[in-house]
Amino acid sequence: MNVVVFDVGGTSVKYGLMQDDELKAQGKIPTPQGADATQEEFLAGLDGVIDKLRAEAGGALDGVAMSLPGTIDVDARYIKTGGALLYNYETDANTWAARWGMPVEIENDARCATIAEYDLGNLQGAKTGVVLAFGTGIGGGIIINGEVYKGTHLYAGEASMIYIETPPVTQELVSGTSFSDKCSTVSLTRLMAEAKGLDGCSGEEALAWVKAGDEVACGVFDTYLENLSREIHNIQCLLDPDVVCLGGGISQDSFFVEKVREAVRYFNEDLLPFAFPVPEIHACKFFNDANLVGAYRHFLRMQAKRAA
Repeated sequence: MNVVVFDVGGTSVKYGLMQDDELKAQGKIPTPQGADATQEEFLAGLDGVIDKLRAEAGGALDGVAMSLPGTIDVDARYIKTGGALLYNYETDANTWAARWGMPVEIENDARCATIAEYDLGNLQGAKTGVVLAFGTGIGGGIIINGEVYKGTHLYAGEASMIYIETPPVTQELVSGTSFSDKCSTVSLTRLMAEAKGLDGCSGEEALAWVKAGDEVACGVFDTYLENLSREIHNIQCLLDPDVVCLGGGISQDSFFVEKVREAVRYFNEDLLPFAFPVPEIHACKFFNDANLVGAYRHFLRMQAKRAA
């Protein structure tokens, strides 16, 4: 089987070819952004990738599997909301299948990562598992008894929308009060750069300063860990998962994962005046490939479901 896989992010679209269950021909293209960006511009970029991967596969493709931001009805192949990609709101992806002349299956990005980790990664065997994927925002995915839990309105796992403080009355996407505003990778680097008087920094630079003992960086990171450990505790209160997997590029650094593990342990075991369970915390096995692998596994699930 030859399936084109896309992981659509806020800044880039990663892609690859799943050929006999092996991920090949990986690359990325920019994600159209800004007020003037259109869905046609977005799809034209994907057209070029599909043509390229069709040649890689010797001319035969069996479908397209897509990991996307937003609220997605997978049975109807309908994108209700598209996260930061406003041009994908209220989109019927069946039109994409017609455009490309082959089956298309779509799923929320964090749920793709969750499927990958449950099927093949570090959530295998978990009765209740959670994935938190750190990037532009915080994607969330939940597995309960082997099934992805989506909730009544497809909002289960929308971690970015958890509010730590009451938001101000504003139309701004970044209010400084949400879980995403406090704990996404983008927020960590923004807060770190502001504290150090810089225009910006990368996640790697931020963690390097912390590892080196930089006083300002350590202060920012301590606050970050306090916010993150509190929200993981709250998730534990609601779902009681046995495993929480951390995804996104920052999770590839074992230092980051261990510091989150220590902070959660401290919150649950040292701060509380009573015994409280601590979930296992691991990095996602597939790191930046999790959404690609999960999109493919979702494609297989949905195609089997539609054929039944």
